[in-house]
Amino acid sequence: MEPLLGADEILSLQREVKRKPAPGAAFKDTVTPFKELRFLVIEDQEASRKTLKMCIQSMGGFSIEIAVSHGDAIFRIKNNVPDIIICDYILGDGRTGQQLLEELRHTATLPNRVVFLMVTAERSYEQVVSAVELTPDDYVIKPFSPEVLGLRIEKAVQKKLAFRTYYDLREAHQFDEAVQELDAMLARDQAKPYKYDIFRYRAETLADAGCTDEAQRAYEDIIRIHPFPWAKAGLARMLHRKDRLPEARATVDEVIAMSPNYFEAYDLKAAICSDSGDYAEAQKTLAHAAERAPRNWSRKRTLSTVALHNGDFETATAVMRDVVVNDAAGGASLHDSLNMARCALAGGDVEAAKAAMHAAAKTNLDNVGDAERVEFECVLAVLEGAAGAARYERICRTIVRLSELPVQTAVDVARAALAFYDRQTADRVIEQMLGGKQARLAFQPLLGIYKLHGLEEPFRKIQNRAALKRLHK
Repeated sequence: MEPLLGADEILSLQREVKRKPAPGAAFKDTVTPFKELRFLVIEDQEASRKTLKMCIQSMGGFSIEIAVSHGDAIFRIKNNVPDIIICDYILGDGRTGQQLLEELRHTATLPNRVVFLMVTAERSYEQVVSAVELTPDDYVIKPFSPEVLGLRIEKAVQKKLAFRTYYDLREAHQFDEAVQELDAMLARDQAKPYKYDIFRYRAETLADAGCTDEAQRAYEDIIRIHPFPWAKAGLARMLHRKDRLPEARATVDEVIAMSPNYFEAYDLKAAICSDSGDYAEAQKTLAHAAERAPRNWSRKRTLSTVALHNGDFETATAVMRDVVVNDAAGGASLHDSLNMARCALAGGDVEAAKAAMHAAAKTNLDNVGDAERVEFECVLAVLEGAAGAARYERICRTIVRLSELPVQTAVDVARAALAFYDRQTADRVIEQMLGGKQARLAFQPLLGIYKLHGLEEPFRKIQNRAALKRLHK
């Protein structure tokens, strides 16, 4: 794919980005009447729900669902995806509309065609607009009139219609055709108000397609126009993907300095630090973000794992217990139960570990992959002590069939092997991990396992041997 912009075009856009773009009037004749659209209002205050419902009805909308909480909203969206979501920024119970939007996007629950409009008080405005990675399609500040709300919705619908072909292609994983559609849009006068969206979507689509070099160049071209935080974060992701970790970390640090409320940047930095083997900085980064967004359970799961690998068993256990208690509707998942058991086991709380594994045992293991099944068996064998010897023998037969172990699986296998005095298996797993692509990621947690058994010196010898093999390769 050819570069999208030349030097003269970039200079022109650099001048233009300093001016506020005019509101788009494209595709106005194709906007669907409000009466044909399905609305979902997410608001925990009854008076505000009534106000929003009356506003929508005054605009001609009549298909209106109401959600009174974060969980209620997710249930309704999964069961009947609306066309328009109008969500209050403050949802009660410590949650925000921004957190809901992040969860919906990360779990691919919200199709791109759906309009997500945030309602916010003026004091929350800065938090809404500074969430530069996953912003709503638009926002309206309280108090507002039905006319203002209607104009905001119409503008957002126009934009969705402008990109409807692109959205269909991207969701169908037809990435080449999606990029071609974006390039064609740039030539249309109607699409001019959306050119920065086109630039962003183009870079993201190239990244989705695995065209890392082209995506990197696309983000660099955008940054030459203006150092948008989302573009610098995209560049950091591409550098991370190419294992250029020091450059990726420096770039994402710039993003955080520019936009302290850009929580996605903290997650990215933690991933980069973890891949560098710097679990201490990864834990510090995630803890800072978790403190400011305490209901982001996905981030807290990662924080618990990072703290465990960093040897901070107390924090790992406390965070994981918070997740299990507060975000395990209908019971903890196998993944959560295993993490809770690992944390408790590492911290010496055998009874808590057994309780967590009792919960894990209720999971249907027929639906999990070989690696996660091995992890379950390893943790259970360690807790069973001498009675787990037969189980451990089965584990040894299973891991022979696995071509490459994930880091967590390798850690669990090493823990079980040393618990059953099987140094040969533990050493073989260690050498395999430290000689492979995941060496930096695996080093700290595996070293921690060996240290617990007073085996740091043998571990260092294996480390040196694996390093020499990597050099010869």
